[in-house]
Amino acid sequence: MPSSPAHTVLFLRTYREAALPIYSGMVDELCGSPYLPFQLATTLEDIGQHFLRLAEQVNGELERRGLLDAEVDADLTVEARIENLLGWMCESGLPSLMNADDPSAPPVSMLKHEAVRDAVRLALVMTQSLPVAVRPVASIGQVTQI
Repeated sequence: MPSSPAHTVLFLRTYREAALPIYSGMVDELCGSPYLPFQLATTLEDIGQHFLRLAEQVNGELERRGLLDAEVDADLTVEARIENLLGWMCESGLPSLMNADDPSAPPVSMLKHEAVRDAVRLALVMTQSLPVAVRPVASIGQVTQI
């Protein structure tokens, strides 16, 4: 079972994957509305500034622990692995749906639909194990994952 910090990061990843598209849709709708609230931009900016302060707090603590300079291979992040898997699934046609209007037509990958890709991405984000930043092992010189 993941630790409490792992649950927190998992929650934030899931929040990002689920909530940000909802916010984008709401803002798109409001921008197309004649009733666009004047304070919307400043409210969103205030929220963003608060999240930036939280990120700075985490980076400050990582720096204090001497972990901020740990190299991370961008191709090995959870997000990159998920995108690679989704790309492979989409290219290979997995999972596929038959065309109900024309059963003789070749199956179409469900991942061609953005909503399905978003749902699969969210499910994969929620199931990933989370690496924890620790000091490099002196004898090996590699960052260890717990």
